[in-house]
Amino acid sequence: MATLQHIVKRVWPRDLDNTERLARWIRCLLSLALSSNIEMAENLIDQVVTIARNAKAVRSPHAIAFPTSFDADVTFDAPNQKPTTYPIEELEWVAITTFNRAIDFYCTSQDDLCRRWAEKALSLAGLSDDDGRLHQLLEERFLGLTWDR
Repeated sequence: MATLQHIVKRVWPRDLDNTERLARWIRCLLSLALSSNIEMAENLIDQVVTIARNAKAVRSPHAIAFPTSFDADVTFDAPNQKPTTYPIEELEWVAITTFNRAIDFYCTSQDDLCRRWAEKALSLAGLSDDDGRLHQLLEERFLGLTWDR
């Protein structure tokens, strides 16, 4: 995982114009963190939520603004660079992946973690450019869970 963090840190300043590639690296890092470092995964997800919220006002139908700094136990700095965009498909992938992890927590009776991760997933889904469909779907699934087991 440390090697991948190092690669992303090195790619970030040089690849501001290619955020699709950067988003794939972040996806890889999140995928690894989900299976080995849940705290880092949660930090990455929180950062994506923050980025998406901050960029909502300037978002185009296909992308959201991606700031030049990213922090989740790893910081990507690109001083004096203007924000670029982050692919919506990646935002939706993070939302769905986060919700699936929430369901994993639910299945293992970790209800507090389930609720916290579902909230993050719903926050991300609400920022997607799909007229609220993903948010509505995830919310329906979440509300269908039974808490008294």
